[in-house]
Parts: sequence; C-alpha cells; structure tokens
Amino acid sequence: MKIFRSKHLKLPLLVMAASLLWGCKNSETSTNSNQTDTMENTKKTENEKYVLIVLSAQNILRMNDNSTIHTGYFLDELAVPAQALVAAGYTLELATQDGVVPTMDKNSNDAVYFSNDQTAYKKALDFVKTYPAFSKPKKLSEVANSDLNKYSALFVPGGRAPMTDLMQSTDFGKILRYVHEQNITTAFLCHGPVALTAALADPVNYRKALVENDKSAISKFGKDWIYSGYEMAIFSNSEEDNALKDSKAKLPFYVADALKFAGGKTVHGENWKSFIIQDRELITGQNPASDHAIADALVKALAKNEKE
Repeated sequence: MKIFRSKHLKLPLLVMAASLLWGCKNSETSTNSNQTDTMENTKKTENEKYVLIVLSAQNILRMNDNSTIHTGYFLDELAVPAQALVAAGYTLELATQDGVVPTMDKNSNDAVYFSNDQTAYKKALDFVKTYPAFSKPKKLSEVANSDLNKYSALFVPGGRAPMTDLMQSTDFGKILRYVHEQNITTAFLCHGPVALTAALADPVNYRKALVENDKSAISKFGKDWIYSGYEMAIFSNSEEDNALKDSKAKLPFYVADALKFAGGKTVHGENWKSFIIQDRELITGQNPASDHAIADALVKALAKNEKE
C-alpha cells in the first residue's frame, strides 16, 4: 500500500506470355504488398497501448427529498489524467452504460479547478471536445464481452454521476471482476470509487438499501466483495457537507459510507487537498485536487508494468 500526498514464340503467344508473366509479377508484388500491409497493421495493433475510461452518462441525481440536482463528470478529473495518458503514448477508449456521450458537470467548467491557469483550463476543454473517443463512447455491455486483456488500465473519474447508474451496473461489475483477477491497474478519482460497488453480487439492491438507509440490508451485501479490505480514498463526508452547505436537500447517501459499508477501508487526507492511495492494483484519489497526483501515479504504474 502506498500513500501519496501532494500512444514469344509467335507474337500473340509472346504477348500472352509476357502478359501472364507481368500478371504474375504484379500478383506477387500485390501479394507482397498486402502481406507487408498486414504485417504493419498487425505490428501497429500490437504496439498500441489502450486505457479504458468509464464514465456515467447520467446528468441528474435525485436527492433524499426527491428533488434533483445537475451532475456529470468533472472536467479536471477527466481531462488531467486523460491528457497525461495520451502524452505517455496510450490510446484512450471511452465507455458509458448505453454508449451515450457523457455530460460535463457544469460546476466543474471553471478555471479554479486548474489553479486559475486559463491555458490549462482551455486546453482541457479543447481536449474533451476533440479527442475522438469522447464523442463516440462504446456501450459497457459491448466492452464487457470484448477482449478486456487489450487494456493496460481502467480509469474512472468523478463528478457525482457514478452514484446513479455506474455503481449498480452489472456490465461494469463484470469488467471490474476481470481487471481485478488479471491484476490490471485500476484508478478511480473523487466520487468515482463508489462505482467499485458494481462488483458486488447484487449492486442494484445494495444501492437501493443505501437510498432507503436500510442498515440491516446494507450489512448483508458486502460478503465476498473483491475489494473488501482494500484501502481506498474517496470524497469525504465532510467535503460533501461543505460542497452542499447551501442546499436544503441532502444526498441519497454518502459515497464514502457506500464503500465502507461494503467492506472497503476508506482513508482520507486533509479536506480539499491532494491525497491518493495505492493498494495493490487499485489507485484512488480523494477529490478534484488529486487530479495531477492520480495522473502521475497511474502513468508511473503503467511504466512499471511495461518493464515487468
């Protein structure tokens, strides 16, 4: 466990013979060319390195009083690690539950999450708007039934959207169980780690129990969870209370509690300060301020894996 703080005979016959000979040579050239193209394409495919980014495409979260708030992914939490991965030579593929293009949480569309660096902020906005995979996400069900071994890592950024569909997605649960069994580097940031509960035996009813605050039911769901006992960081209850201090409605549940009740060992750093933790293949970050730290840790883990 580690804690970090702060890509011729007679003319007609002669003509025929020459034609046949030329045809054979052309055929041989064409065959050789096709073989070369195939070899180059195969080599290219073999050399490409992929990272799977999974997001929720939901943009509404229902609160405990049945009111709703806007949600989505947080810009910096997606863009900072994603740009670092591309710079390190990785090709990104994006997936959402139904293959729907995800929504940005409007509250994250602010330079303040980039230390008021307007250049970094605008670069992030341009990146999420122009990177090809982000406008053509795959369906989680398709990814779950594909060759998951092609991916070097899995990354899930935050925003509160994972609290809706992703944490109870059986398709995502299948992906999580595979990457866990294969020891594939897995990273989650801020509210993102709550989606780890998709790997529970019954994630749908687990979420239901959380929403209903059914403590007797909640206690039954963590049995045999693949991440039980893992140390993990996630947006803290106190950070959540602070973020929603002007709201009369409360969240349906706290994400930190969702992990703890399932069997995770939640660890927190100082509120609103960068804090990440690595336990085996799992890397988790506490909040938006942890965007660069988790990007660095993810790239370093991948570099280490390539050497092994």
